[in-house]
Amino acid sequence: MADVVVLVTELETVGSKTATVLESLGHEVCHFTGESLVNPGSSGLNRTENALMALIALSDSDEEKSAVDSLAELAPSLPVYLLKNDQDLFGSASDNLKCDGSIRLPVRYNDVIEVLRQARLKQLQRRVKANGGMTITGSSPSIRTIRRLIQQVAPTEASVLLSGESGTGKEVVARSIHNLSLRADQPFVAVNCGAIPPELLESELFGHEKGAFTGAFQARAGRFELARGGTLFLDEIGDMPLNMQVKLLRVIQERTFERVGGSRTIKSDVRLIAATHQDLEKRIDEGRFRMDLFYRLNVFPVELPPLRERREDIPLLVQEFVRRKTPAQQDPISFDADALQVLMNHPLPGNVRELENLVERLSILYPGEEIGCEQLPQRYLQNHRDRQEFLADTSLGLPTGREALSPTGNQKINLKQYLSSLERSLICRALEQSDWVVSQAARTLSVRRTTLIEKIRKLEIKPPPSADRRPSL
Repeated sequence: MADVVVLVTELETVGSKTATVLESLGHEVCHFTGESLVNPGSSGLNRTENALMALIALSDSDEEKSAVDSLAELAPSLPVYLLKNDQDLFGSASDNLKCDGSIRLPVRYNDVIEVLRQARLKQLQRRVKANGGMTITGSSPSIRTIRRLIQQVAPTEASVLLSGESGTGKEVVARSIHNLSLRADQPFVAVNCGAIPPELLESELFGHEKGAFTGAFQARAGRFELARGGTLFLDEIGDMPLNMQVKLLRVIQERTFERVGGSRTIKSDVRLIAATHQDLEKRIDEGRFRMDLFYRLNVFPVELPPLRERREDIPLLVQEFVRRKTPAQQDPISFDADALQVLMNHPLPGNVRELENLVERLSILYPGEEIGCEQLPQRYLQNHRDRQEFLADTSLGLPTGREALSPTGNQKINLKQYLSSLERSLICRALEQSDWVVSQAARTLSVRRTTLIEKIRKLEIKPPPSADRRPSL
């Protein structure tokens, strides 16, 4: 849908030339005279609420002020620019008006382009302020950081590389970047590079002409063409074959491509966002990913944390998924405190996607009910029991606090054993809280990583059975 630009002028020449320039750029012009704008009965005034900007060209300063005031009342956030001759551009009374700037008459194409860009940025800022395009749920520090990064990179044209485990919400972040960008009203096209056979990937991305290969009975546009003017999201970019990496690099550099079997050069006008769950730098060392392509995509990296590193977001995510997955005619389910604690204790290897699927399954099985531990799948409960037993074992049943410091009668304490047990307990709890990531546990305990590794070996600390892996050293 074309953006609406409000044009307020009684000068026929100025109005027609300005409207011609705007319409040639694909914008719709809503034309008012100064008198019709301030008249409450005028038709079309409701369109000013969703307009991109307003341009005012009135010879009388009083009418100009009335027009600016009327627009401020009708659409307070609408950017307003004045069209001025050279002699009126500087030092005029309009400097005191509440407008966003001026354009020199006669209007020039480049000046209009710049003002439109500024207006789109202001529109974007309003959208960000209202959080209109942000769909990321959570209040943890890592999620707040990701929101800030999205707001910083969205207005730019920089390529973004999203990394993180499967199910952490990379496509959600990509859509948020698109929704808060200057391309928000254009297509968002996603393609999974790992789900398409290598021999078909080129045609999928760049399209093909009729007869280009067996089965190509008609010409077909590729994803680059479908996303023209918008955003192309390349998911699982690490699975792209090397020969396609070369062709993608050429498109990024030259900003042109040809369809398979065609010779016509097509201009590329897309904003690229790529995502991967793999370590691309490691794949570069293995010769499976091109270094030059990596640096072309990795202009603005964003790393998404796994859900186990932001457990405090799980209750908010559960609440959001319940809202989404509950049909209109059905009462929503709810989770009691114990069930939520079980979910927060579970490693959730499938991350946000696993949690979403679980909530949807429980909504189908127990519509309108309160979900307790007994309704959760057995594997979540088994992990919870293993965790509780493990934490209980680390205490070794020794006295703590005042009880340990106030022996009575014949009670004796082996100080060396007690301190060793206490040290073991603290280390185990820190490892459990950090999902057995040693570097993170070391920061929690305020010790060096090498020191903690040595203590883990000395105390023969091993993960609980449900962890199914050794500490990440």
